[in-house]
Amino acid sequence: MANVSKKLLPIAIVAATAATQAPAALADLNVDLRTFYFNRDFSEGSAPNRVALTQAIRVDYNNELTDRIAIGASLFANAKLDGHGDDQSTGLLTSNSNSYAKLGQIFADVKLTESASVRLGRWVVNTPLLNDSDSRATPSSTQAVKLSGNVADVDLYALYSDRASAKTDASFEKYGTNSDGLVLIGGGTKLDNGISLHAAYGESDNFLSQAYFNAAYTTDQLLVDFHHYDSEGEGSNTQDATLTNLAAQYSFGNLTLTGSFQTIGGDTAYNYTWGGNDDNGLMTWNSVQIMDFNNKDEDSFQIRADYAFAGIQGLKAMARHTWGEYDNSGTDVEEAETNAELKYTLQSGDLKGLSLRMRLSHVEADAYNDINEVRLIANYSF
Repeated sequence: MANVSKKLLPIAIVAATAATQAPAALADLNVDLRTFYFNRDFSEGSAPNRVALTQAIRVDYNNELTDRIAIGASLFANAKLDGHGDDQSTGLLTSNSNSYAKLGQIFADVKLTESASVRLGRWVVNTPLLNDSDSRATPSSTQAVKLSGNVADVDLYALYSDRASAKTDASFEKYGTNSDGLVLIGGGTKLDNGISLHAAYGESDNFLSQAYFNAAYTTDQLLVDFHHYDSEGEGSNTQDATLTNLAAQYSFGNLTLTGSFQTIGGDTAYNYTWGGNDDNGLMTWNSVQIMDFNNKDEDSFQIRADYAFAGIQGLKAMARHTWGEYDNSGTDVEEAETNAELKYTLQSGDLKGLSLRMRLSHVEADAYNDINEVRLIANYSF
């Protein structure tokens, strides 16, 4: 597999270069701008605050070369406008507290049959067990080859990845010194009765294996959502943990209410990353703005309300409170995170589509000092 992976990037580059010969009518160019202000205040203790303001641009280029071959490429760049304190830890800047630019995506899609295709290169991956985060100025990305298909209304995929790139890192690094990469298989389906199912299994050579299952039931007003993860470490990794999350959501009018319960089982905390520069995340409801509530033997609960303002089209608000408790060598440890969000998207005019978002977080935990965080985000595409 290592020899195959070395060929992924050159093949994708050759395909992208061929785009210059393709008809212009088939090309698609999108530009996204994101202004991001981040302020994490450690109101207690000696840890320095983390403050940064940046301006990001993302340019996506896609071109359908033939009926069976398409290519894509993306430039990610983020400029530092201001920063102080421990600003290199905001997730907006490099480890040296600098701006950055990188070729975040370059890939080729090849249609094999009417129901099967393969993608190879570097792109922003989105699967339950391997997903690239877009929670800051620009997303992380993954070098991989992915085979996708549909059999009897079941979407299936198999993916191999040998390298990953963090949000602010231009390079793609291996998952571990002795790792030959990460292999995933999975699939999902949606039934006519409102039930959807998804299962996946992944293994990172000599580091970690994870299994995932999701079942959800949806009606016009109700959502019941179940997630389960099971992990086992390999080599020197001693992880042995499960994570189970069950949430129920009910909507009436412009208001949606959600309740969620999550529990961690096994002998360790639940670590979901694959041992490299991957910026992987959980699909669970109790994985929130700052915390994941994934400590060993932790039980956590969440209450949440979402509201769409009827009198102001495009204005939405969210508030949630998540709290958990776990045992640490005989001592009960409690932690909680409270979040509030307000988002407004312009519905008309020259700036139609511009979204303004405010995300607030307050963390109280026995294990460390309180945290107050503000994120202000403006997104615009053209």
